[in-house]
Amino acid sequence: MFEITYDIVVLALGITAVLAALGVILCASPIYCALYLISNMICFALLFLLYHAEFIAAVQIIVYAGAVMILFLFIIALLGGKKEIIEPSVERSAAFSFVFLLFGELLLAAGVGPTRPIEGQLTPDVISAMGSAKAVGIELFSRHLISFELASTLLLVATVGIICLAKFSYSPARRRSQ
Repeated sequence: MFEITYDIVVLALGITAVLAALGVILCASPIYCALYLISNMICFALLFLLYHAEFIAAVQIIVYAGAVMILFLFIIALLGGKKEIIEPSVERSAAFSFVFLLFGELLLAAGVGPTRPIEGQLTPDVISAMGSAKAVGIELFSRHLISFELASTLLLVATVGIICLAKFSYSPARRRSQ
């Protein structure tokens, strides 16, 4: 009974994630696109939780759905979220055909069946230590510290660049004479 319910929940979350992704692509308003993207990231975090990847789910919520998407929403609000006029074009058709091609590849990969576990030197202790927060932190802040700092600097420079590109004109308010 639990297996059927588990599979139904995974299927529902997967369908919701796909619908949210389609909302990101098809929606004309940038604010709604960002909100659809947040809901897509929340669905992925829930799927990570169902597959016992708690650390990745927490990072998905805190970093992506939290910090990065709030940054996107601030930038969209700063630039003004105007609706885009959707016109049929060759690029749009090519993008849709690429998305459907990837979806067909996903269906083919799903038809292959379950994967086999890696055999060899992976013991249960090694496997449980690989995905822990401590192991990820040690790896991130020892071997990949420069990459981590460069990514944060890139986000900061992009935010400052967007603010500079917005170029709001300053016009002081006129005083009313009585």
